Amino acid sequence: MTHIMRRFTCAAIAVAVLSGPAAAASRRTPVVEAIEKCSAAVVNISTERIIRQQYDPFYGFRDRMFNELFREFHERFHQRQYRTSSLGSGVIIDTSGLVVTNEHVINRASKITITLSNGKQYNASLISSNPEHDLAVLKIESTDPFPSIQMGTSSDLMIGETVIAMGNPFGFQNSVSVGVLSATERSVQAEGRVVLEHLVQIDAAINPGNSGGPLININGELIGINTAIVAEAQGIGFALPIDRVKAALAELLDYRLLKRLWLGVHLQQITPEISEQLGVPPTGALVTDVDDKSPAASGRLRRHDVIVEADGAPVADPFDFARMILRKDAGDKIALKVLRDRREVRVSLAIEKVPQKSGFDLAREKLGLGLQKITPDLAQALHVDADIGLIVTDVTRGGPAFDAGVARGDLILRIAGHRVSDPDTLAALMAQVRPKMRVQVLLYRGNAMYRGVIETR
Repeated sequence: MTHIMRRFTCAAIAVAVLSGPAAAASRRTPVVEAIEKCSAAVVNISTERIIRQQYDPFYGFRDRMFNELFREFHERFHQRQYRTSSLGSGVIIDTSGLVVTNEHVINRASKITITLSNGKQYNASLISSNPEHDLAVLKIESTDPFPSIQMGTSSDLMIGETVIAMGNPFGFQNSVSVGVLSATERSVQAEGRVVLEHLVQIDAAINPGNSGGPLININGELIGINTAIVAEAQGIGFALPIDRVKAALAELLDYRLLKRLWLGVHLQQITPEISEQLGVPPTGALVTDVDDKSPAASGRLRRHDVIVEADGAPVADPFDFARMILRKDAGDKIALKVLRDRREVRVSLAIEKVPQKSGFDLAREKLGLGLQKITPDLAQALHVDADIGLIVTDVTRGGPAFDAGVARGDLILRIAGHRVSDPDTLAALMAQVRPKMRVQVLLYRGNAMYRGVIETR
């Protein structure tokens, strides 16, 4: 009997050992480790949008004098207002609190709230967005650094490799789904036209609310932003590949607009084709142009230089460089290591404020657009419900905006993906417009929004 009890006790101890820390360690797969590495950087995004509708039964049947007479009555008693809300996901890409998500998650939101995995909530501000790439950058503030995700690359993705989609589907926070990479270079269509292209296809479950969340590999690196599903299908989801995301972020995180800083250097991401054609390394930020009499010109930076290091930190692409400059202020210096004709060159640049010139003058000069700030009276006269944007007061006949179909009375909401509602922002944007450049605009006309491209000369 004693022998039997001893065997039973030993077996119980063995079971206890196998179900304790040792067993947990044996279950710690690369997927588990990747999720633990990234989960703190995944956020929940909730938005609120206030929609106002004005109802005027006499619109079109009275003259201007009666409009003035009945304005107060009309505004007080004939305005309908209601709120809508939506949920999405995002990921923190920098310890300063920069958050990336889909543009459609925050489109026209009047309030954006971000909840971290630890439950802390922050009000977020929209830095910039790009509807064409369905990307937006938000900012949250804290005296402490935020957890952030490590960037990977989508240049070496393998069909069949394990991928992990993270986010908040249907409001279920911190949800994870695992699958494989099914395909690359996919396009998504809506209403018979291509709305997004060059996507990666995955079979990890993506549901409403996952939009804007990270797609990671088993190393815990960000390789995409979840963005779309096929409603009628199962196991078919799409994500924006991270290399395309970083290229778009380099424009969205434009330090010239966000902090009014100026270096006078224009950069481009290095593709395999560019690397082979110019004989430059595959990583770094390629200098495509240098403005005359700029800090970059004074520092002797040259076209086709490749910036590979800034203040001792590696620069993988223009996005890395933009993040570093955003931590600087006018008057600061930045030390660069540059590859020039396969030689290392050290360059020091002094960061300056963007030289200011009237944004309205620049818009007329470069785009052929006469613009004016939106005011309540103008909004009333044009029957638009808007407190942001710039009204087109006139269009130069035969100019770039005229050729693009922009008309007097249009409300310009965004230029090159950035909201415009003041002369300073407009000036910073127009300072970057160069000849033979395609400038994307988002405008409001009638009761609809339109996207267009103004091609400069």
